Formats: sequence, structure tokens, C-alpha cells
Amino acid sequence: MAADLKTVLQKYKDRSLQDDDLEPEDKDVFLVSAQKCLENGEDDSEMLLREVSNKANEGFIREVGWDLLPVVTPFLTAGKAPDTVQQHCRGVLGVLAEVCKPKEFVLGILEKLEGLEDDNVFKALLPPLQRVLQRLSGKRAHCIGLTLTTLHSHLTEVPLPSKKKPQDPEDESWRQFGVDTQDKHVGRLLDTTEALLEFVKPFVQMAKKVPTVEATMNKEELKDLEILRKELVKFLTRLLKYPLIYLNLEELPVKEDENKTQEMEGTEDNTQEVQQNRCRLCAATCMSYLQVLDPSFSRLLDLCDHYCGPADMRVKRKTKTAEKQQQQDGEDEEEKTDEEDDGKEEASLLGLCCFSYLLLVENMCIDKMPAVLSHEFLGAIHIVLICEVLKKPHRPVIHKGLELTKTLLGNLEPFCLSYEILELQPFAVLPESLIHVMVQCPTKSLRKLAHDLLTAYVDKFDWRGRYMLLRGLMEKTGGHAGVMGLIVGKVKDQIDACLKDDPPSEWFTGNKLSELLRKILHLPDGATTDLLDNRDWIMPALNLLRYLVIRDKPDQNQTGVWTDWPEVEKGFLRQLRTGVNLSKSHFQEELKKTRLKHKNAKKPEVQVSIEVAGDKMPDMPYEQQIMVLESSMQMFSVIESLLGRITEVTETYRTGEKPQGKIYKRETDWKCSDLHAAEDDPNAVYMTCPCCGEKTKMPDGFTPPKPGEELKQFDIELGPPDDDLKYF
Repeated sequence: MAADLKTVLQKYKDRSLQDDDLEPEDKDVFLVSAQKCLENGEDDSEMLLREVSNKANEGFIREVGWDLLPVVTPFLTAGKAPDTVQQHCRGVLGVLAEVCKPKEFVLGILEKLEGLEDDNVFKALLPPLQRVLQRLSGKRAHCIGLTLTTLHSHLTEVPLPSKKKPQDPEDESWRQFGVDTQDKHVGRLLDTTEALLEFVKPFVQMAKKVPTVEATMNKEELKDLEILRKELVKFLTRLLKYPLIYLNLEELPVKEDENKTQEMEGTEDNTQEVQQNRCRLCAATCMSYLQVLDPSFSRLLDLCDHYCGPADMRVKRKTKTAEKQQQQDGEDEEEKTDEEDDGKEEASLLGLCCFSYLLLVENMCIDKMPAVLSHEFLGAIHIVLICEVLKKPHRPVIHKGLELTKTLLGNLEPFCLSYEILELQPFAVLPESLIHVMVQCPTKSLRKLAHDLLTAYVDKFDWRGRYMLLRGLMEKTGGHAGVMGLIVGKVKDQIDACLKDDPPSEWFTGNKLSELLRKILHLPDGATTDLLDNRDWIMPALNLLRYLVIRDKPDQNQTGVWTDWPEVEKGFLRQLRTGVNLSKSHFQEELKKTRLKHKNAKKPEVQVSIEVAGDKMPDMPYEQQIMVLESSMQMFSVIESLLGRITEVTETYRTGEKPQGKIYKRETDWKCSDLHAAEDDPNAVYMTCPCCGEKTKMPDGFTPPKPGEELKQFDIELGPPDDDLKYF
């Protein structure tokens, strides 16, 4: 077959050919011979490369390059041919990129890239594709843009690193997402990303803003250059969108093993080697390319404002006058529409979020950010973006959204935001997005960060804004007891801060506060409300009420709680007392039945099941069953003690007599956080706290109940009602 190939090439040697000049039989013989040469091994493949590279055969190779491409490409597949043969194939592709018709050859390579799954072939096609795009003349921006879109579509087919569900909320393994080189997908993902960044490098340099060069260009060339910049920005933001935002882009900690080795060896070198994070290096390369395309980053921040920022807070842009608009012909209108569509594609929410995260949180190229932008403006243009990002289920994405929020809020002062901006939907939606993370995210550290950010966000508003935020959240809790309890706690904090002002704000006192209290101090089903289901908000509501009656005396009545007291007593406290009594009776009966059933059972290991809060619990051992029931009883005791304290304070105000000496209390009246202690006292009594489940040191004089015995009451020194403030 090698002889046939040489015969055909000899026939067309040193000839300048057109497509019609080739005889179909000669082309077929050449292509079949070329395939056989690659199949025969190293010697024949080397001969093929030598003949293709021969200048005398350039005319013939130029005409058959389109058809030779699909012959050579399959041999680049991993394991398809020896390494030397694959090397010769890459050489053939390099020659074709130099001699073939550029537009035709680009289309041929893009056709091969469609649906391609083999990364080895993909990376082998990038150098010739890069070279042939550089050979294009005239308008090439759209062709480069089409190529970049195709290349990124291949990257999106590469799966993300394996997602492992955390075994416990403390698990931080997600921080290694994309860093763990043992993951089977990481190497493939990063290799492809690095190859694409290397591929796009010459085009970034080509589009670099050089005033002296642009001054020599005509109008068409400048327009094509601007389109090229847009295409490159679009591609780079796509890389930030996928895969970089899903990976850990932080600096990795110092390698501990190496430090220990240095200490043991007694080396004098104090330098610490930081682990290389390939994900972060890719992100840094993206940011450096964006910096080349627009040194001030004003373009990307403008995209955040134009497509993500609230409409009423966008920067005013220069618009064309009516006369100029009328003078535009149909072609200009069509071009304008195309440019607007390109801009919308650029404004990928995830890509822009990753860009802002790298810029503002990781401080990459931070010196290139426009210094004239205020912190309020930066927060406004990112608000929609953050809300969308926090809805994603991926923990690395949530982490970046939360960290970006933390940075933006950290630059704002308390009371700097007016309630008026809450009329813009995104500002009212951000707290809901943070609550979504607090409820749905499996990682404790992210939930805690979201909680802290919610508090910080509320504190940035004026009093009216805080009131509107908390009231709006109450109406959108969807019946989630935990969320409602959180909001009640925030209301209590705002009331406390408000009462410390002189004079207090009207938004957390008087009639305005009464509106909130009516929503808080309300049992949805009256006395039949399921207290276990709603315990997460009933307890904070009682704590809020206890705080109000102690902090705000009837003769002052700043909060207005005493004005509505008859309604509170009748509509909330009385029904809650009835509900507690009903629930205690029910659970006491269940406790007796369970113990009796266990006593009469033949085997002590018998499995039992009960219903709690209307749901059938899975089968569990008897000891665990008893613990669940007793824990519920303890919760009712806590509610009872809070009710008793509220009644006690109100009666004191009514009669004018303060209690003296000791007050009869239950052990569950103690504030759990004041009693938590390490188990280092052999003479102390420790029990599980009914509020938080922590190991708790009980007060002196407390005697733990014996098995099967209910908790006993005991006396503690509490003092007059005013001293109760120390427990808040």
C-alpha cells in the first residue's frame, strides 16, 4: 500500500490543483493507502508523515485534507495504536492545519468534535485547530466563537467529581471537591480545562487592548476585534460556570507531614510549602485572561448590574437619541439584537458569581476592580445573583455564595440600608434564600454561616426595614416550626436592641409590635395543637413573652404587651396550658402502656413502635422507646415551668408583692447553656439536657430519678423576678 500511496503522490507532484483536477480513483487510493500505513505500524506511519510534509505534495494534500482528517483521527484513541504511530498522526494533523483551506478544515475538526467522548482525541485535535484558526483572515470572531462553544460543550460532558453524602453534619470532605486527585473524574476534568485554557491563550493575546495597534485598524477590523473579546469573555465565564464554581478554589493548607519532617530534621529553613491547588490555578488563569481583555473589570461588573442587578438600581446608561435610532437601517438593528443576545449569554449567573467570588473573596486581581464603586452598589448588583446561587444543591456552590454574601455584608454599616429598597423583590428574597440553606443544607458549618449572615443582613437595615423583613418572613415560613422559632428569636433580639435606644423606635413598640405578637402568640389549632410538632417555635415564643413581662413593667408599657394582655392570656396562655395537660396525660398513658407491655412480654428484647406527632416511628428497643417518651415529658415540663414563671411575674405586678426566699421549681427551669460542663466532677450529677441534648451538670441538691420513677421537684434559690434577667 505504501507503493500505491507514493504512485499517487508522484502523479500530482509539484502541481497547483483545484478540487476538480483530482481523479476520484486517485483520492480513494491515497486514503486507503494512508489508512493501511497507519495500521501497519511505526515505519509506514513515519513514511506517511514524511510524504505529507513534503513541500512537493502540498497541492495534493491541500485538496484531500478534509477527507484525510477522519482517516487519521481514529488512531488517536487511547490504546488504538502505539505511541509512535499516534505521534506521527499528530504530526500529520499539524501539517494539514498549515496547508489546508482554513475554514474548511475548521469545520472538519468541529464535525469530529461533535459528540466526541475520548479525551485523548479531543486534546490531540486542539493544537491543529488552534493553528488553523490563527490562519483565518478577515472576520474570524464568529468562527472562533463557534469553536469555543463546541469545545466547552465537550467539557460539560465530563462529569463532576463523585459526590459523597456526608455521614454527619460535621463532615467537611466536600472541601476536597475537585482537589482529591484520587477521584476518578478529577484528573480528567482538570486536564481538559487546562488544555482549553492553553488553547485560548493566543486568542486572548490577539484581543488584548493595545491603543497603538487599534489606531491602525479600520472600522470593520475594530468591530471584529470587539466581537472576539465578547466571545472570549463568554467562553471564560462559561469555564467559571462549569466546572470551576463546583470545585474548591481556596488555597490549600500547608502540608503538615512536611513541616513535621522539617522539625524533626532540625532544618533552618522556615519556609512552608503550600499545596498546589490545580483548580485554583485554573481559576487564576481565567482571571488573568479576563484582566487582559478588560484591565479594569468594568465590563463584567457592568454585566452583573445590567442583567443581575435590580432594575431600579442599575447604573444609568447612555442611550441613543430618537433621531439616531430613526436613522439606523435594518442591518444595524439586526446587529444590535445579536449583540444583546451575546450579552445575555455572557451573563451566566453561576459564572458571574464565581468571578465575583474570586475577585472579592479570594482577592484575585482585586487591584483591577474600579475603586469608585460603593459597597452599597456592589451589594445591590450581586443580590439577584446570590439568591439564585443559594438555591443550588451543591455545597461548593453554596459555600461560594455565602462567602460572597459575607464579604459584601461585612463592608456595610448597621442601619445603612433603607426600608425602601425592600420594595425591590431581590432584597426581600435574600433572607428566604438564607433560610433555605439553613433548612436544606446537610453541612452544619454552612447552615451556621447562613444563620449568621441572616442576622447580619437584618442588622444592616433601619428599624422599619428590620420590621418589614421579619414580618414578611413570618408570612412565608410555610408552617415550618424551626424557621418560625428562628424568626421569633430575631424579633426578641430586635426588641431588646430597640428598647436600649432613647427614644425607642415605634417599629418594635406599641401597635407595630402588637401586630407581630398576634402572629407569634397564636396556636394554629387552639388547645389541640400538636405541641411536639410546634415545640421549636412555642419555646421561643414563651421566652419572648417572659422577656417582655420582665423587661417592660405595666407602668411603662413601652412594648404595648400589657395593653393586649387579656387577649394573650385568653387566646394563647390558657389554651397552651390546656394543651400541655392533654399532651401530658396522653404521653403518661403511653408510657404506662409501654412499660406494661414490656413487663408482660416473654422476651425483654421485644421490639415496639409508637406514634409521635402523628407519625409512626420505626421499631426501636424498649430502652430507646422509654427515653423518647420521657424526653417528650420533659419538654412539657419545660413549657409548664415557663408558663408558671410568666404567671408568677404577672401576679406579682398585680398584687404588688415580691416573692421572698425560695421558689418551688423543676430542674428543667435551669437555662441549659449555663449548666453545660465537662464531666470532671465525680461528685456531681449529670443528665441529658431536654433542650439541646448536651450533657448537663445538675444543681446541688438534685437527686436523679430511679428507673421507672418520674422526675421529682426540688427547691432552688432564684430570688425576686428582676433577678430573672440574668437568665436571658
